[in-house]
Amino acid sequence: MSDRFQEDDCYCGNCHKPLGEKDKFCPYCGTKRGEGKFDPFDNEITCVYGPPVTVKYKCKACGNKWTVNTLGGDNSKYCPECGKSPITKISEEFGMF
Repeated sequence: MSDRFQEDDCYCGNCHKPLGEKDKFCPYCGTKRGEGKFDPFDNEITCVYGPPVTVKYKCKACGNKWTVNTLGGDNSKYCPECGKSPITKISEEFGMF
C-alpha cells in the first residue's frame, strides 16, 4: 500500500477535509469515502485561539449520533454514516477534550 493511498483514505476526495476512522461519508460535503476527484490542494494550517469545543450531532435520517472534538468550532452538515442532511446539533460544550 502506497503512502498516497493512505493519505487519500484519510481525507475527503471532494473538499479535502479530514475523515474520521469509521466515516462512510464526509460530514462536511456528503461525498462517499473514496470518491471525488482527489485534485491537488494547498494543505493550510490555521492557528486558532480559545478553548476546545466538543459538538454532539444526531442524523435526522438514520438516527446516528456522533461527537466531534475540535478547535474553533465545527461545520459538519452531513451524517458520516449515511451521507444525508440535515443533521441536528445536540450540544456544544467548551472546555477540555
